[in-house]
Amino acid sequence: MQPTHTQAQKMVAGIGFPATRDGLVDYARRRGADEDLLGCLMLMPEREYRGPNEVGAAFAATIKE
Repeated sequence: MQPTHTQAQKMVAGIGFPATRDGLVDYARRRGADEDLLGCLMLMPEREYRGPNEVGAAFAATIKE
């Protein structure tokens, strides 16, 4: 089953924002994210995200492509 943007937002909850895509991936990996979720996070654009809503929107756009 493909991960959802809500799962991505929950997995990165608690990270200090702003955060880069690679920082989000590292944080999610340390919190035990599965490979499907990590793969989708890695497909998001490399930029600085200012909060969980930006992460959710970028994640949703990535999984729709």
